[in-house]
Parts: sequence; structure tokens; C-alpha cells
Amino acid sequence: MTPLLYGPPPETLLRLLGHAEFAAPERIVGGLDGQQAVRRPGAAVHSVAEVVAHLLSNMRFNLDLIEGRPASGLPDWPTVRAEDWDDLVSDFLATLERLMTLAQAPEVLARVIFPATDTEPGWTAGYKLAVNVAKHNAYHLGQIVVLRQLLGAWTDTAQ
Repeated sequence: MTPLLYGPPPETLLRLLGHAEFAAPERIVGGLDGQQAVRRPGAAVHSVAEVVAHLLSNMRFNLDLIEGRPASGLPDWPTVRAEDWDDLVSDFLATLERLMTLAQAPEVLARVIFPATDTEPGWTAGYKLAVNVAKHNAYHLGQIVVLRQLLGAWTDTAQ
């Protein structure tokens, strides 16, 4: 049998999830109105709102697995209307906060999500949070900053 993959310690995982070195998630998704959020600048494939909805879908999927529920059947790239933006931001931040709370619980982080097989290592909840949530969020939060720059809705001041 192959080994079990563990994530970083709680303090590190918490920083990876919510205490960004460059800009906090709250700042990255905050301060836009619904019309700005759903606009696709230039030739962009997605709007800020679509990227946030995608992040929320991924976080809920992983939260369900970590908390032992069947995974959410949410679409990977949901359609978002301007009038849904404020609720989407609230849901995103609340789900992120829930994951950050779990990231501080060593007994949760050690929970085996995917058992090891003869050919593949097992995954703990801590590893899943690091690889499938923190890393995924970092990529797309950076994408949101670029989209906001293209919209003229981002400044580099006040992190």
C-alpha cells in the first residue's frame, strides 16, 4: 500500500486559505457592484462573478467531502446575474470562513478522505484543503485581480 498524503500544519493552511500575502480574499471579491462583476472585459472568457461562482462551487464540493456528505452537484462554472452578486460574495466568504475553521482542527485535517490504494497514495482532509482549495483559490483569485484591472476596478493600494 502507498503512503498517506498530509497537508501543512493548521497555521500554515489557515494562511494559505485566507491570509494572502498580497491581498485578502475579502478585498479581491469586494467593492464591485453586480454590473461590474458580470461584465467580461475585452476578450476575457469569464467575468469576475463567474470566477467567484466557480470558486464557490469548488469550495462547496470539497467542504462536502471533508464533512462526510455526498459532494454537491453544483455546476463547475455557474451562470451569474448581476442581481445575484451580493449573495454570491456572502456565500463565498461564508464558505471560505467555514473551511478556515476546519483548517484549524487537527482531527479534521488528519481525516482520510481518499484511502490509499496499491498504486495511489491516500489523501487526508488537510492535503485536500491545500491542493484542491488553497492552490485552486490562489490561481483564480489572481485571475480576478487581473479581470478587475481590465475593468479599471482595482488599485494596488491598501491591501
